[in-house]
Amino acid sequence: MFCQSCGSPLDEGARFCKSCGNAVPGPAPRPQVLAADPVQVLSNHVRVLGVLWLVYSIFHILMSVGTLAFSHYFLPAMQDAFSHGNIPFPFPIFRFMHMFYALSAIYGVATGIPGIFAGVALLQGKRMARALVIVAAFICVISIPFGTAIGIYTLVILLPGHVAPAYEQIAQAS
Repeated sequence: MFCQSCGSPLDEGARFCKSCGNAVPGPAPRPQVLAADPVQVLSNHVRVLGVLWLVYSIFHILMSVGTLAFSHYFLPAMQDAFSHGNIPFPFPIFRFMHMFYALSAIYGVATGIPGIFAGVALLQGKRMARALVIVAAFICVISIPFGTAIGIYTLVILLPGHVAPAYEQIAQAS
């Protein structure tokens, strides 16, 4: 290390230069890093989860309605295209597909409605929201990819036992 004023070599740990007498600047002070308040961090996650659950659930319900419309309008047209004249299509695939799409739409609505309630309850800071959104997360975790992502994020943030007291503080503040 060298003196910034005269350029002379400095001894290790010297506070003043032997040649010119100027003070040797010390190491820059480290900024103090304060630990984040866990309740505030959880509150931010809860807000994000509330918005994500609302968006995901509304999208899920809209896709269910689209699936029913597809099933109702497109499948009969396909069945007519595959049947020849007055002879119906010999395999019951279209009836099976219609039933499959209907069950898929029912599942979409059945998972979307609790998700909407959970999202609204999280944003409002209701006490029952944590339990409701954990149940919704377990139900939606099989809906690849978005349901899985939101479900895992929810379970990682809200399922651990040490989160319950912090969530209670958030619920009391709201």
